[in-house]
Amino acid sequence: MASFLPCASGDFAEAPAAPVPEVGMAAPDFLLPAADGPIRLSDFRGQPVILVFSPPGWDPAEAAQLALFNDTAARLAPARARLLGVSLDGPWCSLDLENEGGLRFPLLRDFDPAGGVAHRFGVYGSRAVVVIDGDGVVQWKHVFPAGLPARPEVLAAVFADLAPPDPIGPSLTRRQFLITALVASLAAAAWPAPAPAETSAASPQGSAPPRPPQVLDLTLQVNGVDHALKVDSRVTLLDALREYIGLTGTKKGCDQGTCGACTVLADGRRIKSCLTLAAMAEGRRITTIEGLAREGKLHPVQAAFIDHDAFQCGYCTPGQIMAAVALIDEGHAGSDDEIREWMSGNLCRCGAYPNIVAAIRQAAGGKKA
Repeated sequence: MASFLPCASGDFAEAPAAPVPEVGMAAPDFLLPAADGPIRLSDFRGQPVILVFSPPGWDPAEAAQLALFNDTAARLAPARARLLGVSLDGPWCSLDLENEGGLRFPLLRDFDPAGGVAHRFGVYGSRAVVVIDGDGVVQWKHVFPAGLPARPEVLAAVFADLAPPDPIGPSLTRRQFLITALVASLAAAAWPAPAPAETSAASPQGSAPPRPPQVLDLTLQVNGVDHALKVDSRVTLLDALREYIGLTGTKKGCDQGTCGACTVLADGRRIKSCLTLAAMAEGRRITTIEGLAREGKLHPVQAAFIDHDAFQCGYCTPGQIMAAVALIDEGHAGSDDEIREWMSGNLCRCGAYPNIVAAIRQAAGGKKA
């Protein structure tokens, strides 16, 4: 039976160096504080544990990820497994998540030293999922690209690959059974079951079951670069840009086409990428905020936004700038009232509208305010 490696807690800096655990290696033990008291990994010996690491920093996708793992935690009882969150985001942020997020799993505070446990697992700075069996051995580990959330379909696909080919066969060990049950629970949480088919008088046996998601091979031209992608047919252009290509300048605000934070250009025309399927963008020239500057020189609209301090928190700024670029090209910057009218699809919750109008007026060739 494998034993845990030395504990990584407050004395992490003085602990002897140990190799980063990969699949098949013993997981490093640790003791971390949580809302209801300290938790030690080795206290869960005999049952599978899934560790969910969150990096420092917050973005709107964090809420969706917490909801995903909240659902996962609720489904782990049949596998006798425990889900433990490991937060590096500071004590106040952790308290907010615990108090407002309705978490169904403990959120461990990896702050002393900062990220000590995440460093031991080799996942500092990225979202990661580590599955540990009852003997303390790492059975599966996945580190998501820096800055990107754990996508449900990615989790479902990887969890599905974990299941043994013959989960009911006589050669299945107790360890394999527990891990297989854990994987099944995670996969179910990561990919919600379709709604039951409606029955009708004309179809007493019920409707045919929904067709499984279709995977598409797409090539998106973004900022002059071709990106070959394999995506679910339901993936939006916004998610393709942020989570598949890694261009996170385009922001997800409302995800309903209301706020304009996700505005990009398609063949020079502004579109809301949260309402556009990735498949609809194939064959079009997509420009994001990352593609405006040329040879290290800011686009005139970007420079004007800086000149007029046309932002406060900055979250809506990429969408505002992309919309402004299109507005000027469309010839709708003739007056302040016209600018306001044609920028009305982009909301600024901080209220920087006068400065935004002044910046657009400057970029369009008007006088500085």
